[in-house]
Amino acid sequence: MSDTQKTNTKIGIGEKFCFLLTNIGNIPLMVLLSMFLTFFYTEVVGLDAGAVATLFLLSKVVDGISDPVMGYLMDRVKPTKMGRFRPMLIMGTIICSINYVLVWFGPAWAPGAKIAIAYISYLALGITFDIMDISLNSMLPLMTDDLKTRDQLTTIKMFGYMGGAMALSIIGPMIVADGQISSYYKLIFGALFIVVVFSISGALGIHERVKAAPDNAEKYSFFDLMKIICVRPVLVFFVINLVTNTATMVQSGVNTYYYSFMMADKGGLAIMSFISIITLFGQIPGMLLSGVFSAKLGKKKTYIIGAVIFVLGVLLRIVDPTGLPILYAASVIASFGSGIQSPLNYGIQADNTNYVEYKTNRHAEAAIASTSSFVTKCAQGLGGAIPLYILKAFGYIEQAPEQAASVNTGILASLIYLPAILFVVAIIVMAIGYNIDKKQLDTMNEALIEKHAKEAAM
Repeated sequence: MSDTQKTNTKIGIGEKFCFLLTNIGNIPLMVLLSMFLTFFYTEVVGLDAGAVATLFLLSKVVDGISDPVMGYLMDRVKPTKMGRFRPMLIMGTIICSINYVLVWFGPAWAPGAKIAIAYISYLALGITFDIMDISLNSMLPLMTDDLKTRDQLTTIKMFGYMGGAMALSIIGPMIVADGQISSYYKLIFGALFIVVVFSISGALGIHERVKAAPDNAEKYSFFDLMKIICVRPVLVFFVINLVTNTATMVQSGVNTYYYSFMMADKGGLAIMSFISIITLFGQIPGMLLSGVFSAKLGKKKTYIIGAVIFVLGVLLRIVDPTGLPILYAASVIASFGSGIQSPLNYGIQADNTNYVEYKTNRHAEAAIASTSSFVTKCAQGLGGAIPLYILKAFGYIEQAPEQAASVNTGILASLIYLPAILFVVAIIVMAIGYNIDKKQLDTMNEALIEKHAKEAAM
């Protein structure tokens, strides 16, 4: 019996562990880009900051075309004995990893064509990463339609994401602290080993139980995709994700400049690693409480609570932008809020996928996942470009032995003020616009469980 014909049997510890591995394997690719690529391109390779910022924005135009097309095509892939998305996850991991090497080191290997290589490889990354990322994010609503089990998988997914990101945030700065390209070789190739091994071995151990699209199910056309995306809770949450992810990407993109320039006399990138350890005291309790709060208050209210706490932590840094005690306290508070809010992202996305099916009778797992991937990459592009444009506006010069004092103002604008404003916008949009409450979710899920049982018997 194939994976798509299985009933919703209990998911064992072994499969949950494999699901954790696939999610950890997905993390290094984009985390390392957001943490170090802008700094690597400008300070190590010597690319013009304006050209790099424009590249990040241009890539989103390409993604705007490729992501919906990829999701549309992947929703039409015929299931195999391994299911529909697992083979694509394995294939995407291999293709994306090869291209990832060129993104980082192609410009350094061919200095005479470094701009062209950076543009071509980075634009191609948007397409190759889609195959891997959309496949993985499509798995959650197909592994089970039991809400309790799905919430468990969502927590596992976020522990994988946050744990992987945390490990990179601690180890990465220590590896590349000397700023030498040889150190970046160690970081990137070591991370790619984890990506390939974890993603492929994890994919082999997970299963698609919910039949994604029976042969006689109504297929959506490419033009219907826009209607699916514009379903209210789907569209609202895409906007929220775009705003919040942009905020965190802006912070991540400017962090290396902050610690390298403003905190150089206090340890530089070594402090960056230590702060990543400090945030564990906020993130882990936040993640543990997230499920408790959402069970009592619902996902919407819990999400807002976490976002508000995050904003308070970010704004605390205004008191003393370079003071270590304030930095420690602000990091714990902001990470506690993030720990509450972040685990809900994928659970809400899975709820929205079910909402589309409930309202339209259309299976659109890959359509939702691909659009979510596009939103994430838009945030990464904006988050990478905005700090560079701000830094250039405040007098930043690539590879200069010393930067003007005005550059620090640009760093703080990207690190504190802009992220806080964006999160406040997201809180308002969530409070006013998102319209799936806990009662409606339970009713919708009961109807879909019955529908999926009938589809599995066909």
